Amino acid sequence: MFRRHLSTFAKFWAVVLLLFPQIGVAQVTYFHQDFSQSRSFVNAEPDTGQFSHIIQTVPALSYSKFYKGHMDLVRTQQDSATGGIIRAMRATPFTPNPETLFIQIKLSAESIQSTSVNAIYFYAGEDFDPEHNSFPGNALMFAKCAINFQGNSFNLKDMGTLATSKSIETKKDVTLTWVLNNSDQLHTYKLFPSDQDEYITLPGSFDLWVDHEPVSRNSKAYPGNSMFSKSKLSNFEIRFRNGIGKIRIYDILIREAASDLKPGEVMVTPNPIKDNVIRLKSLDVDPLSIQLVNLKGRRISIKRQVVSMDQIEIYPQLPMASGIYVLSFRNRLGKRKSVRVMVE
Repeated sequence: MFRRHLSTFAKFWAVVLLLFPQIGVAQVTYFHQDFSQSRSFVNAEPDTGQFSHIIQTVPALSYSKFYKGHMDLVRTQQDSATGGIIRAMRATPFTPNPETLFIQIKLSAESIQSTSVNAIYFYAGEDFDPEHNSFPGNALMFAKCAINFQGNSFNLKDMGTLATSKSIETKKDVTLTWVLNNSDQLHTYKLFPSDQDEYITLPGSFDLWVDHEPVSRNSKAYPGNSMFSKSKLSNFEIRFRNGIGKIRIYDILIREAASDLKPGEVMVTPNPIKDNVIRLKSLDVDPLSIQLVNLKGRRISIKRQVVSMDQIEIYPQLPMASGIYVLSFRNRLGKRKSVRVMVE
C-alpha cells in the first residue's frame, strides 16, 4: 500500500516537473499602483504599492484623495506659500538599487483654473527629504520634468532642454513615459508591450514621452552641479506646488527599464502567490490566451492586466484553495506553454 502511494506521488511530481520549466530572475518592479483595491497607500517602509510619504502643507487648500481606480491631487489657491503644496514621494530608497528606470503615469487634468509655469514637478534622484519642503537642489537630481498649466489645457516640459509636448485638453487621459539610464550601457525599450518599435537611451540620459509623442530624446541627465552616483535613481517625487486645478492619476508604474528575462523564459512571482495576484513574467505571451486551471482540469475565472513588456498580472475572481494550479498561455507563434502556480 505504502509503495503504491509512493509510486503515485512520484509519478505526479514527475508530470509536474515535466510541465514546468526552471524559472529565473526578471526585471524588478519598484512601484505599481492602479488604485483598484482598498488598502493603505502610504507607509514609511513601503511595499511596491505604497508611497513612503504624502505631504500636504495646507491640507484645507491643497490635498490628495484616493478613490476606487484613481488618485486626485487638488490645489484651490494659486500661491504655494499660502495655498500649500502636495508631495507624493518614494523617499525610501528603491531596492535593489536601480541603474535604469521606466516610469509610466496615466493621468488627466480634470480641471485647470489658472495659467502656471511648472505647476507640477516630477523628480528622479537620491536623498530626497520629506521633512523640508524647499526646492531640492540639483545635486540630488538625475533628472526632472514638469507640467505647465495653460488655462484650459496643459503640456509636459523637459526641464533641461525646455522642450514641451503639444497642449493636452482637460479630461483627456494620457500616458507619460520617462525612461532614465544611469548605467554605462545603451538601453533598448518599448513604450507599450504591444508596440513593434523599439527605442534606445544613451548612458547618462533620459527619454520623455506623452503617449507616442516624444517630448525629448536622450536628454542629458545630472542637471546643474549634479554628479554621477550609483544611487541617483533611488528616489521619486511628484510635487504639485503652483496653479489651481485637479489632476487625476489612474496608474503609476516604476520598474527597472531593462529585463533580465531570456527569450522563451517564463516566471511566476511570487510563487507561492500572495494577495490572490499572479505575476507572469515572459517576453513572449499572448495575454488573451492565458488560462488558469486546477489539477483536476477545472478552469478558474481570471482577469488580466498588462503591466509592462514582460509582465502580466492575473487576478483570480474567487479565492483560491491551497494547492497546485497550472497557468497556461500561447506565445506569439501560437505554441502553448505551462507553468505551475502554488497557493499555500
